[in-house]
Order: sequence, then C-alpha cells, then structure tokens
Amino acid sequence: MPDPFDIDGLGLDPASEVVRLLRRYPDIEPRAYRDGEYLIREAEESQEIFIVLLGALVVEQASLVPGGMPAMLAGLTADPEAVAIVGEMAYLGSQRRAASVKSSGRSHALCLRPDHVDGILDGFPGLTRVICRQFSRRLQDTDRTLRGLQARFALNPQRRMAGAGEQLFARGGPARELFQLVAGSVRVERDGAAAVLTPETLPMGLLEPEAFLRGAAHRSTATVEDLAFLAVIAEADRAAVVRCFPELVLEILAQSDHD
Repeated sequence: MPDPFDIDGLGLDPASEVVRLLRRYPDIEPRAYRDGEYLIREAEESQEIFIVLLGALVVEQASLVPGGMPAMLAGLTADPEAVAIVGEMAYLGSQRRAASVKSSGRSHALCLRPDHVDGILDGFPGLTRVICRQFSRRLQDTDRTLRGLQARFALNPQRRMAGAGEQLFARGGPARELFQLVAGSVRVERDGAAAVLTPETLPMGLLEPEAFLRGAAHRSTATVEDLAFLAVIAEADRAAVVRCFPELVLEILAQSDHD
C-alpha cells in the first residue's frame, strides 16, 4: 500500500498550479509509492487519475503469450518542474484500464477523482495542457494501431471516435459493417440482458463478427457507453477479414455446426 507524504517536503513553488489545486481541493490524496508498486492495474475499473510530482513510472501490458513477460509500453519521469499525469482516460467514464502503471524506484503522486479534473479544466491552464497532450498521445497510439492493421492485413478500416449514447447497430439490422473496438466501452443488449464490453473482453476487439461474416442480421444492439475509438470495416472487405482472422472464422463455423 502507498504511504501518505507531506507535500511541503517536495519544495514545490507556492505559486504553482499544483499547490493552488491542493488548496482548492484539500481531499486530494498525496501518495508515495515504493519500487514496483502499482498505481494502476490493467483491466481494473478504477477511476483514479494521478499527477506524478516526482519519480519514474513504467507502463506495461500483459503478454499475449500465457505465462510470458509483460510488454513495456513506455517509461515516464516527473519532477516538480515537469509533472506527469497518468490514468487520464478515467475522466471519460467507467472503463477498464488498458495497461498497468507501476513505480520504478520511489515516486510521489497526487490521487485525483474525475471531478477534480473538472476543476483543473476550469482554472489551471498548465495542468490542462498536460492532460491535452496525454489525450493527443492516446489518439496517436490508436492511429498507429489502425495503420498497423491496414499495412499488415490489407484492410482499409475507417478510424472513428464515437460518443456516449451513439448506437453502432441495432438488433435485426443488416450487418454491413464490422466494428473493432480499440479503446473505450460499448453496451451490448440481447434478449433482455445487457453487458458493458471493452477491447479486452471481446474476441480481438470485434463486435458481433459472426453476423458480419455471414451477411446476416444483428442479434443484439450495441451502444457506446462512454467514449470509444473504433475501426470500422466495410462489407467490401469481408474476404480480407477472413484472411486476417482465420481462427475466429473457424470458431464461428464450428459454432454453427452445433446450432
């Protein structure tokens, strides 16, 4: 468990935005993390956002190979002159964490709730710029992921950002597009039951691929829960999807044999 610490011990400029933020929100929690201690764990549904004041962090994802070593995605450092912010996607709503963040050595951070970020956007331009840079970096990462799909599989997906409440498809409607969820969450309703799905809980991030591959009608309704980044694959690329995801196609065919 992280330890509390005295913010005055870091020697922050009393006129800095961080100090002014703490005066406005005294419930913000200062936390000191030991080497290897996690701020965020992949797949959890926590909504904390962290302003890292001092130290170094490692961002990693679980290996795709069972029992394999986690993949390091990035390293971050912070000091009182250049703070870092992690976990900012929690501001957009309740979503599963896409990666883990742990301390490398000892680090000091402030633990914020999403409503604290409202205050930052209202009156702290320097910290707002840090958050905007983080969002921009996330969009760039998404763009690279989609470009990689296009280059590797000769697919031509459209890149799309969908807002909360946007319906992607409805039950009974034709499956003329295949949606691959890259980031965010989608509510899927079927036969009176509903579930909120993320890229980690979907087969390769694909939403109802069997309807698309069979040229059939959708059996469920999918609505964006908070915010979602998507790859949208057109009907004309159905054969390319089969080439890209042969194991998934075989699984769908095996299921149809049992239906």
